[in-house]
Amino acid sequence: PLRRVRTARDRVEGDVRQHLKASDASRRCGALVDLTEQLDLRAFARQLRASSASKAKTRAAVVFALESVAARQQARLRPLLDRLVATGSIGYVHPVAVLNRVVVEGTASGLLAIGSSDEVAAVLPDWTSERAASRTGDVLMETGAPSGPSFRSWAIDAMKADRLWRLGLDGTGVTVATIDTGAFEAHEQLRGRRLPGERGWFDPVEGSTTATDRHGHGTGVLSQAVGENPVGRVVGVAPGARWAAALGNWKNFYSRSRMTLAADWVLRVARPDVLVNAWSHDEGECNDFDRPFIDAWKASGIFVVFPAGNAGPMRATGESPAQLGGIFPSGGAVFSVAALLESGKTYPLSSRGPSRCGSVAFPALAAPGADLPMASPGGPS
Repeated sequence: PLRRVRTARDRVEGDVRQHLKASDASRRCGALVDLTEQLDLRAFARQLRASSASKAKTRAAVVFALESVAARQQARLRPLLDRLVATGSIGYVHPVAVLNRVVVEGTASGLLAIGSSDEVAAVLPDWTSERAASRTGDVLMETGAPSGPSFRSWAIDAMKADRLWRLGLDGTGVTVATIDTGAFEAHEQLRGRRLPGERGWFDPVEGSTTATDRHGHGTGVLSQAVGENPVGRVVGVAPGARWAAALGNWKNFYSRSRMTLAADWVLRVARPDVLVNAWSHDEGECNDFDRPFIDAWKASGIFVVFPAGNAGPMRATGESPAQLGGIFPSGGAVFSVAALLESGKTYPLSSRGPSRCGSVAFPALAAPGADLPMASPGGPS
């Protein structure tokens, strides 16, 4: 089932057309080209439920359907893109299927030419939070690494994770992925459990094949999820799980293009069971740019979790996309988590409800989120 996107009279978003016309004719800008035909995920999911498809078959069917819709229409746009590449008006073309979109880099004339195609619904600029201070991950970054040869995260006891371990429920057989600042795969908490090859690591910036983290936030988050807990150093809640990571937040900055590429990789290549999105952005408190990613991930059977945000302590301080409503499959809330102190009180900087974006339940729950030991790049703990 297809959903045809309505095209505006001017397909180039906002005041971008005027900006492009006023810019240096040779300067290339990043942009996202959304096409007019998109898979109707809700209608497709209803068909799958009627067929009683298994989780594995559902995931394969969703990915195949998204890829089929994208490939069909992108093939019709390809001759125009090829001509623009040949003339130098477009230098970079990366099609994705998490939604029917093409990530490009081109001159003003090239982007305006793409926007004139009947296949195109919108040409969006590549917004990035690098133009403003990023608050992503402040809670974790304040804690720092523990000192000494041994330590135990208070989160393990607060959530009684060790009881589950004794029952054999330690994450074995599960893959946890993150979109963050990367991951230091040589760390003792993470080494040896990355998914092999391209399924385990995605770097849209430099194309590296070894998982690295030049900031630290991603390594810390991932260790708290799946740290192996070597003797005396207990950090991870699911020490038996395998992991995958995407460098979506290069230097801890969000960008539309990197997030699109990372979202596509998670869906089509990594295919995890759980996805931890320890990021937010300030492109409008209810900006829904990331909603198609969340819907596609959830439709494929991935459990998707976001932090509530770090804008507390006042009420109604949620951040996007954690406080969005209208999420697949039935218009519900993003699964968002607030941060607790060891005392059981809410961490002062943790964002509070109610949601300003239509989410009925925000945050969805609260869990340990401050003063936790974590891995850091370049060291054992």
